[in-house]
Amino acid sequence: MAKASAEGGATQYLAEGQEVPDDLPDGVRLVGPGAPAEDVPEPDEPAEPEAEAEAGPEPPAPASSPAFPGPDDEDGPPDYGSYPVTVLRDLARERGVSYGGLVKADLAAALAQWDTEHPEGD
Repeated sequence: MAKASAEGGATQYLAEGQEVPDDLPDGVRLVGPGAPAEDVPEPDEPAEPEAEAEAGPEPPAPASSPAFPGPDDEDGPPDYGSYPVTVLRDLARERGVSYGGLVKADLAAALAQWDTEHPEGD
């Protein structure tokens, strides 16, 4: 069954392994896992591989740089509520804060409490 769309025209869904129907009208685009790969036009000039080789791959980020700022990295207290739970757990583990069974909000509050009790981060 072909469907029409104002933006993309008519489409026909093909399941994986399904054969392409012979009676498709012109302009019907095949979609789905069974659709043959669309022909992508080749660019007129290939990109210069030398420029890419000179630049090389991007170096990985150092493991020691945190994805989120620590207490000393900003002027005010950190907004632990915006941190992912995995980062909060890592911070709690580093500081010796018990985090088992805590939900994100409670874990963020426990870290904030630790920060107030240990202003110099010791």
